Amino acid sequence: MKKPYLTFAFQPLLFVTLTLFIATVSPSRAQAIPGQPDLGMREHQMGQLERDTTKKREPKDVMAEVNDDLARLGVLREGISAALKANNFLDYKNFMDNAVEIKLRSTRLRTDLALPLDEKAPKHDPLKGVDNTTLAPVLSVFDKLLDSFLHNPVFTDTGAVDLQLAAKARQDLEDIIVVSDKVRKTAEKLSKSKNP
Repeated sequence: MKKPYLTFAFQPLLFVTLTLFIATVSPSRAQAIPGQPDLGMREHQMGQLERDTTKKREPKDVMAEVNDDLARLGVLREGISAALKANNFLDYKNFMDNAVEIKLRSTRLRTDLALPLDEKAPKHDPLKGVDNTTLAPVLSVFDKLLDSFLHNPVFTDTGAVDLQLAAKARQDLEDIIVVSDKVRKTAEKLSKSKNP
C-alpha cells in the first residue's frame, strides 16, 4: 500500500512552494526520545519547542525533519489503528507515551510547515459528543484525525499549494494536539484506577 505522506520530499514543486512558507520558520532543536519514561521532561521539550524562535536553520534540514515527523506519525497511527481493530486498550503507558510523542511531532510540524490557519473557520471541539472516560472513542477520533492529516493531498499533489487543503491540514494538526492531550490524560487516569 502506498503511503503518500512518505513521498513529500520527492515533490519538487511542492518542496519549493512550502520552502517559501518555511524560510523564516525557526523550530527548536528539542527531539522526541521514543520510550522516554519521564513525561514531564517531554512536556518541557514541547514548551521549549514553542518558545525557541531565535534559531534559523536551512530549509533542507527543516524538510528532513518534516519527513521524519510525517513518517513517525504514520507509524504511530498504525499502532492506534491496530489497537482499535484488536479492541486492545490495556497498555496505558504505551498510549501515554505515544500521545506525548504525537503532540511533540505535531507541534513541531505546525511550526515547520507554517500552514495557514483559516481564521473564518468556527471554533470547534474535536471531541464534542465523544465519551472520553474510556480510550476507544477518543482513540477512534485520534485515528481519524491522523489519517486525515497524513493523507491530505497537499502533501502529494504536484502543482500550486491549495490553500484550502493547507488550512485543513493545519486544522487537523490543531485538533491532533488537543486530542493527544486527552488521550494521555485518559490513559493516565485509567492506568491509575487499574493500579491504585
